[in-house]
Amino acid sequence: MRPTRPALAALALFAAACAAPAATRAPDPATCASDFARYDRAVRHYGSNASFDDDYGVIPPAALSRPIGALRRDGCLTFSADIDAMETLAPGLTSYVIVDSGPTIRATPVHLGIVTSIADEARATRFFRGLGYRSRGIGAEGLGRRLYIGPFTTQGALDQALQTARDVGFIAPYAARYTKF
Repeated sequence: MRPTRPALAALALFAAACAAPAATRAPDPATCASDFARYDRAVRHYGSNASFDDDYGVIPPAALSRPIGALRRDGCLTFSADIDAMETLAPGLTSYVIVDSGPTIRATPVHLGIVTSIADEARATRFFRGLGYRSRGIGAEGLGRRLYIGPFTTQGALDQALQTARDVGFIAPYAARYTKF
């Protein structure tokens, strides 16, 4: 039995759709904030001690596999191209001043995000330290390096840091509650 023209056309359309690259979408900051909250809870509860396998390399704890998968699936990791604005904005921020304003808050660091390379950690560290922020990076097994700045003791300084992080391309920076900075 010979395929009909509509069947051949449908098959050709299906083949073209499969061959086309997947459409890219911008990550949703609200979804990423929720994914980071789940990841933080899992790390606090189960720890982040990875094991090493000769065939697979570093393996995060099983309890972290779903939160790690969600962060990856939802596009919440920060890649080099996401933070290219740092180099563009840096010259214009030579007179940047951290403004302590608003109510006093408990010392709170800002979680910038998770970068996927040591080079991006170095870029972000140089940028934020150049603005006068303290910064710290810690490993996030299976993901990359978590970056923090601060801590901040006024709401105004915290809000300013969050906005600066968004301006340079971090997807979902947030006030971290359970980290030792």
